[in-house]
Amino acid sequence: MNMLKSDPAPAAALSLEAASEDLAALAWLHESERDVTTLCRLHAAGFPGGLTVAPPDMPALAEMDQALSVIREVGEGQRAALQDDLNADFASIYLTHALRASPCESVWLDDESLMMQGPSFAVRDRYREHGLKAANWRHIADDHLANELAFIAHLLAHGHAREACRFIDEHLMQWLPRFAGRVADRASTRFYAALATLTLHVVERLRQQLNACV
Repeated sequence: MNMLKSDPAPAAALSLEAASEDLAALAWLHESERDVTTLCRLHAAGFPGGLTVAPPDMPALAEMDQALSVIREVGEGQRAALQDDLNADFASIYLTHALRASPCESVWLDDESLMMQGPSFAVRDRYREHGLKAANWRHIADDHLANELAFIAHLLAHGHAREACRFIDEHLMQWLPRFAGRVADRASTRFYAALATLTLHVVERLRQQLNACV
């Protein structure tokens, strides 16, 4: 994970390796609950400022930085309550779907809003084309946001910029804007609201920069 602050490179000089690390970092945050100590260390290491795809003046960067700053400022006596809030918010978004903001593509694109439908199998086929498969698809579906971000990271790491563009256009951006908007509106914690917004803006920025690479 690249945590070093750097000036944004022009689109033509986009580092696919650095962009891959950006997407992998976001995928990791969407995959599972992260404890307060881990989030504090992440912020201390320079996240989100080290995201190379995002320009320093991106508002979503400031929102995430502020959310993590608040977490770091919480006293030891309040950390357990904060952890409970973060865990509850994660569950509402990623596990119980209480916010009606599923992190899975099928729910947004299927006519009946069901999981594990056509889009999930289409994504699985794309993974298979590159010799990949979701590690734990019964718990984290193929078309889960974390898996789709991780797949784009894999494509970028292996120099497949054109394929990354295609996947972003045909899959991720078909539903990510709606997911991010709903989480931003309904999340109980500032952290998860900021994470959703930041993810959307980073993917949008990446897609723009990739135009110069393909």
